[in-house]
Amino acid sequence: MTRWNGSELTPLNDIYGQEIAKKILRNSFNSGRLASTYLFYGDDGLGKWAMAVALAALINCEKPVTDESGAAVDACGKCLNCHQILNLSFPEMSFAVPIPPHRSESDAASLILEYLEEKRKEPYKIITSTRQLTIPISVAREIKRKMAIKPPEGTKRVILFHQMEKMLAASADSLLKLIEEPPPETIIILTARDPENLLPTIQSRSQRIAFRSITAPEIAGYVQEKYNLSPEKAEFYSRLAEGSLGRAVSLVSDEDSSVREVSFLMFKALFQKDNPSAFAAINELINPNNRGETEEVLLFWQSFISDLMLLKYGRDSSGLVN
Repeated sequence: MTRWNGSELTPLNDIYGQEIAKKILRNSFNSGRLASTYLFYGDDGLGKWAMAVALAALINCEKPVTDESGAAVDACGKCLNCHQILNLSFPEMSFAVPIPPHRSESDAASLILEYLEEKRKEPYKIITSTRQLTIPISVAREIKRKMAIKPPEGTKRVILFHQMEKMLAASADSLLKLIEEPPPETIIILTARDPENLLPTIQSRSQRIAFRSITAPEIAGYVQEKYNLSPEKAEFYSRLAEGSLGRAVSLVSDEDSSVREVSFLMFKALFQKDNPSAFAAINELINPNNRGETEEVLLFWQSFISDLMLLKYGRDSSGLVN
């Protein structure tokens, strides 16, 4: 099986862009100098989740792929450990993810399983909700309990705290000791949009790895192949996504919705004195608790303004998004 550009589908190879991050992690693995705690940071939808899973596969792979010098470059993607990790079912990999408010720990467990299933199907998906998402302290406590048990011989335990900025203060405090005194054979991976939103102690104890914008051709190639889009439509979404593959995935998923049309109606309403239907649509569409949908509308507005500027100053129309 191959990717759109012809390369083999293996965990690290299947991550779009982020070549610097891949190089850092490969070099650290081959030199035996993996950090005990990593902080992957950057905009949503750049592959931080996918990279965490790929790293877990590499360090637990039974037969890593090697280059001419014998250095490991990727996990095989075929052994039992790889299969379980890529399916998010590896016994020694735990996840702390942001979930909506819940009534019991069993409800929390169900919500986490739903989150993991979404990420298993589409690792670049940006998961949003009309309710506030947080990483509850019960999840952090359960992970700490698991980490008190030594992993099987030859296995590296991996703990992923996804979107750390959504962790409750009490949960973050309980994580500090874990980071300061990590158990043996354990790697902790934190992801966040902006490291400055995390506690200074967490920042200082983690090795930071930045995630950069993904090129438009790579984004177009991904959504065209995975979602069976025409080249023209894939290019349109890649321009609108502004370097975030996850954002492009969200736009493709909403293709049958009225978000784009209503966004244009709302945009026109900004320049009209009286347009009650448009403002009614604004009130209906924008939910103050759903940042994801609001961001989509703002992205469309930004693309409209960009197109208007190109037309106003007589630039090449091939650069138009809409």
